[in-house]
Amino acid sequence: MAEEESVDESTPSRYTAIIFSMPAYPQPEQRELPPPPHWTKALGVGVVVMGLAIGTGELIMWPHLVTKYGVHLIWLAALGILAQYFINQEVARLSIARGESFFTSSARLFPPLVFFWFIAAVLLYIWPGWASAIGTTLRELMGFGSYIGWALVTLLLVLILTFTGKIAYVILERTLKITVPLFFILLVTISFFNLRPSHYQKAFSGLLHFSIPPGMDMNILLSAIVFAGAGGMLNLCISLWYRDKQFGMGTYVGRITNPITGKPEAVSTSSYTFAITPKNMKHWKGWMNFVRIDQGIIFTLLGFVTLFLLSLNAHAVLGPKGLIPEGINVAVVQANIFGQEWGPIGFNVFLIMAFLMLFSVMWTVIDALTRMLTDILYTNSHTGPYTRFFSFCKSCSTGKLYYIIITAVCIIGAFLLPMKQPLTLLTISAVLGGLTMAVYTPMLIVLTNTQLPKPIRPSWFTNVVMILISLFFIFFSVRVIQQNIFS
Repeated sequence: MAEEESVDESTPSRYTAIIFSMPAYPQPEQRELPPPPHWTKALGVGVVVMGLAIGTGELIMWPHLVTKYGVHLIWLAALGILAQYFINQEVARLSIARGESFFTSSARLFPPLVFFWFIAAVLLYIWPGWASAIGTTLRELMGFGSYIGWALVTLLLVLILTFTGKIAYVILERTLKITVPLFFILLVTISFFNLRPSHYQKAFSGLLHFSIPPGMDMNILLSAIVFAGAGGMLNLCISLWYRDKQFGMGTYVGRITNPITGKPEAVSTSSYTFAITPKNMKHWKGWMNFVRIDQGIIFTLLGFVTLFLLSLNAHAVLGPKGLIPEGINVAVVQANIFGQEWGPIGFNVFLIMAFLMLFSVMWTVIDALTRMLTDILYTNSHTGPYTRFFSFCKSCSTGKLYYIIITAVCIIGAFLLPMKQPLTLLTISAVLGGLTMAVYTPMLIVLTNTQLPKPIRPSWFTNVVMILISLFFIFFSVRVIQQNIFS
């Protein structure tokens, strides 16, 4: 059969190639873009990202804000989740087209960023606020023990589940495919019995009521928008999850396997590219359709429904009693009110739902932090301008690095457990996350519009939306810095 002719020979300009071809990083290797599988097998990363979202802003941050300021803030939640859909889509675009993480792609643009991403990831996600909230939830549910004791049990459970699987990503996804749907069913059931048409009518009016309460703290506002979904650097970890799921050019990279029970896979530090042929373009459209389903329906739509229902339930139940959920007892306060309405069944059902949500996010955040650190250490110990600096990791496989780091993260988290305020930690994390988003959103625009061939670059509409998102996070980051440093 004759070789297919290229339908588009577009490549980045010579000037762009000079900018992005850092001598220390290898040039992309050209391979064929694999065909996408059936759409039912492609779903998964959206579930993982939703697992992140449901236990942070959805359970803690947004019920607190809506109960305190009113349901008319819901429009900000919709704005935040919609913005993250576009961010996630562009991170996935880069990963599927190149088979490398965002951290490596951005290092081609500015190599010192590897240190920034490493430090930022640790500062953002090492705190065990979710473990503390889980501890109080399980203490109430079980009726004995201390919150620290139960938090330690959940951290140990993360390690047990992680070491049980042969491939790190697979065990995470399979577990979340059980916990996330189960929690969603419980939430819908609670909402059916708890909410009235008047509650929904008031909440839907909040979607069209574009106002901000006077005197609202900029830190809180930015936190709310960042945590309407995953937020911060967690969106960037999508590139690593899609790669481990072997989406697109990630097929050629290799996965993180358990060094004890799994079969080792060689993980490449190279990036890849494909020729613009009719066959490859057909495959490309298929891959991007999967991303839109995964991130558009699973993460964005179901994520917003979750946030909407949780916030509305908190407003309907806690608002009339003048209670605002906060602190490590954020789930317990809500559960006690549900218990007053429905008795022990309502109390226990809400706590079970809260546990599923919080455990999903805790495990996923620990995995995300571990995966980001592993990628930065492994990649830069083998290639790039800082190989000598990271040489201590060169003899370790990605599997060994991942399992060593996740163990260390859980141990450090155990020592930090006495810090009792997840809402405070989440606010700090969200503000720092918003600052990182102000850095990486414009970078995403540059990378997807210069490193990729023209036929697979984002549309003008996507670029306009991403520019607006970037300006938003830059503006609020400047405001937050002014408020906290110069005021």
